Amino acid sequence: MTQSTVRVPAGDGAEITALFSAAPAGPAPGIVVLHEIFGMTDFVRSRLPLFNAHGYAAMAPDLYHRISPGASFDYAGEDWERAFATRNRLDDDLAVEDIGACIDALAAHPRCNGTVVVVGYCLGGLLAFLSAARLKAAGNICFHGVRLEQHLSEAPSIPGPFQIHFAGLDKYAPPEIVDRVKAAFSTDSDIECCTYPDADHGFSREGQPVFDAAATTQAHAAMFSFIDRVTRQGGRP
Repeated sequence: MTQSTVRVPAGDGAEITALFSAAPAGPAPGIVVLHEIFGMTDFVRSRLPLFNAHGYAAMAPDLYHRISPGASFDYAGEDWERAFATRNRLDDDLAVEDIGACIDALAAHPRCNGTVVVVGYCLGGLLAFLSAARLKAAGNICFHGVRLEQHLSEAPSIPGPFQIHFAGLDKYAPPEIVDRVKAAFSTDSDIECCTYPDADHGFSREGQPVFDAAATTQAHAAMFSFIDRVTRQGGRP
């Protein structure tokens, strides 16, 4: 599907730049895709046609639009350090507000039927976690989120539907942190936890050394089953 650039007004008067692509048929449910610390990389751009091919509209906002607009960092060398430095300048609370604006904008888009799911990777995984606690979407999905242990007080506020994917070899979320995250959720919440023991952080990143085809196939099956379930439940909470 063809990707276009859209601009979403933020609550503080800023303007969020985002990529958008529609499903082949619509109006369809929409997916807000949240990027890694590396910004608007080919990986995040490739998520849009992935979701389109499964029948969903998709929007990927540039969460760095205030501090480094359009940034896309490589996964090695000096760019790695630049990515971490840029991430550390990001105001997470403001980013969650931006995500809320994008949920609203996508829900109102003529190629969306008003039902929106948030899917985030790495940094975006953390922000999907925070969005699940603070915002209203049909569902939220976190892939190998980072710094979750710093926000465990928000876990009981996540009613779900929420799906979280852990990589067993992820040094940014080792088993002791995974256990703490799982224990922090309310027992009566709609939470799905998926773990891939032999996968590493960023395991779904095709073309990179960390890519794990088996784990990605399993994760995508779980993800699309979850999205299908929550979007068929109908509408936004």
